[in-house]
Amino acid sequence: MIVDQINVNSIDTASGIFVGVNYANNWSSHRKTNYGFGSVGSSRISNNFSFVIDNDLVDTPINSNAVSIMERGQNINQNQVDVVGINVNVLDSCAALTVGENDLNGWSSHSKRNAGQGRMIGKIQNQNNTMILSDEDLIDSQMTHINDF
Repeated sequence: MIVDQINVNSIDTASGIFVGVNYANNWSSHRKTNYGFGSVGSSRISNNFSFVIDNDLVDTPINSNAVSIMERGQNINQNQVDVVGINVNVLDSCAALTVGENDLNGWSSHSKRNAGQGRMIGKIQNQNNTMILSDEDLIDSQMTHINDF
């Protein structure tokens, strides 16, 4: 396989570009996001008030039980992958770029984010804004992760 060029602006959370022969099993991704004011691109924001209250007894409990559901034989693929160029501007959390022959079993990505304001991309004018965030959880983002490989 010959790939001449890969150009990517952004690979978001728990995403990826996979070139070649890939064995991907039992992937999971969980995300909870609280924004008082969402994501903004190339904008002007002024005189804004954001107030986030996220007071939970238990916030975002995640049970991740990765179990291998497929196994491939030994040395069954002998592949050649040639990539001339790869350009990626942004790789976000738990993002991947793989080339070749890959065994990708039980990938797991979990996140919880609280922010008064979301992502800002591009030219932003942000002035005279107020963000208040209250996240007084009794249990916050408890994660139980079990692998069975």
